[in-house]
Amino acid sequence: MSTFFRALLAISLLPSCFLLAQTNTPQLIVINADIHTVDSKKPKAEAVAIKGNKIIAVGKTSDIKKLIGTDTKVIDAEGRLVLPGFNDSHVHFNGIGNQFSSIDLRKARSPKEVVRKLRHYTRFLPKGRWILGGQWNHKDWSPNDLPTKELIDSVTPDNPVFIYNYNAKMALVNSLALKLAGIDKNKKEIAGGEIVRYSNGEPTGLLKNKAIIFARIVAPKYHTNNELEVIETATNYAASLGVTSVQDMHSDYLLETLKTLNEQGKLKTRVYDCTPLFEWKKLAKMRIENPKEDSMVRTGCLKFFSDGSRDAIPELLKDIAGADKEGLQVMMHAIGKNSIDAVLTIYERVLAQNGKRARRFRIEHAFSLRDLDLTRFAKSKTIASLQPHLFGGRDPYRTLLREGVTLTFGSDTSITDFNPLYGIHAAVNSGNPNENISVQEAVRFYTLGSAYAEFQEKVKGSITVGKLADLIILSDDIFTIPPKKIRDAQVLLTVVDGKIVYKSKEFGFR
Repeated sequence: MSTFFRALLAISLLPSCFLLAQTNTPQLIVINADIHTVDSKKPKAEAVAIKGNKIIAVGKTSDIKKLIGTDTKVIDAEGRLVLPGFNDSHVHFNGIGNQFSSIDLRKARSPKEVVRKLRHYTRFLPKGRWILGGQWNHKDWSPNDLPTKELIDSVTPDNPVFIYNYNAKMALVNSLALKLAGIDKNKKEIAGGEIVRYSNGEPTGLLKNKAIIFARIVAPKYHTNNELEVIETATNYAASLGVTSVQDMHSDYLLETLKTLNEQGKLKTRVYDCTPLFEWKKLAKMRIENPKEDSMVRTGCLKFFSDGSRDAIPELLKDIAGADKEGLQVMMHAIGKNSIDAVLTIYERVLAQNGKRARRFRIEHAFSLRDLDLTRFAKSKTIASLQPHLFGGRDPYRTLLREGVTLTFGSDTSITDFNPLYGIHAAVNSGNPNENISVQEAVRFYTLGSAYAEFQEKVKGSITVGKLADLIILSDDIFTIPPKKIRDAQVLLTVVDGKIVYKSKEFGFR
């Protein structure tokens, strides 16, 4: 027998688990977990294995452990809840990042509060991004001593800080900002201003009156328009909340920014980037010319607003029918009976005009609808894109489901809070007990339901072999804790595309 055939025979006699471990060794494994997969075929598991950006095994800890290789990172979840990453189906991503463009210190009642809020900001800001804003008032503190750079330097080593006091006659800057502004013990004073100094001549970090100009001329003038920094901030923040995918409704042309961040390895969130409805021809052409898309950045959705005007229906019908014929997805903002009726009327006419195809029309918000429109939603297969936290859990969730309407959940942040657990909390604890839904349902609408709403249910949204490796670990089991405490749970770990993109300092693992 040749050496080749002897080797082949030896390999064939090896246990199958050994062969899998050798040929498909995962780089990341989560064991000893309470995994709710949101996969109806296999709803619960104890462990999951990831290779590349895909899930390769889901099952018992004892079985998954057999796959561990020398380079496998093992996370012991210690019985904690593991879910698919949250998918927020309605955000304004630029606005999320710009929430951190200006810090508001008006309510800070002590130097400790200033430090705490600055520390929170620097968790998400890219290195080098300025922290501006302020309106701190030392007169509200006890003792009411003026702050210095030493107060804030330890929590802002990589971000220049330039924050005004309440009447804009003073500003506090940190050591990095002083360096960038060229302010040191040798810096000459300016008429009408003062660089506050220690007895040795070193600046304290306080600038008064016209001396503030030294910091102002080096601080960025177009801070909120630096899209790379703004979106990097947004994606960092999303990771901390377990949001692994978003559907961006803000028509601000972020595609190139998203692609650049992705190429730089800084994009931690999958983004479905929408375009204004009236540019549907441009989007259709672009998708024909560039048909290949990365799983991190996708296009194909169109967003517009309906105010309920019947006069607007003919023009909207023309655009929506044209976009639909090109295979693009239309999402219409509509609140109130007139707006919802107008959009459903258009969708119904497009269905009759264009015939059957794999479309998924959506109505964003769909708030305050009429009972008679429930059957229209179901018959036209229009998705109701809801934001439970935004509307205080006042949607008719149970009625919509009973009528066969497809739901997806989101936040509409930056208008409201980005945290998906707030949305789940609102839907489970709604004001009307007859409309409450279960935690399982709410989680599904924030994961697999949102994936369906963007044609991605076959590639993400559940912890299933072959799907993209996006998952989170929570501090508490939101399925068993009192429903009123759901919003208090914290994300301990976030995995996107097979990589750990966020880890809480409180969560250690080997």
